[in-house]
Amino acid sequence: METTVEKKAFRKGLREIRIKDKAAVYQGIMAILGVSTTASLYNYASGKTRSLYAYEEKEIEKLFADYGVADCWGL
Repeated sequence: METTVEKKAFRKGLREIRIKDKAAVYQGIMAILGVSTTASLYNYASGKTRSLYAYEEKEIEKLFADYGVADCWGL
């Protein structure tokens, strides 16, 4: 059973990204979320911050899909 944190976390997607694509994905997600540090990115990825807005969720899903990750949500 998924918890609220798992529903808004995308750490699972980050684990599935190929190493050569990781920097580009991190930069893309940071731009979507409007954060400038990887610490902030990891807090969002772990679901420790505010809930994502619907447009942020869609953009993150699209970004992961561009890199071959079908399901990015979860821990």
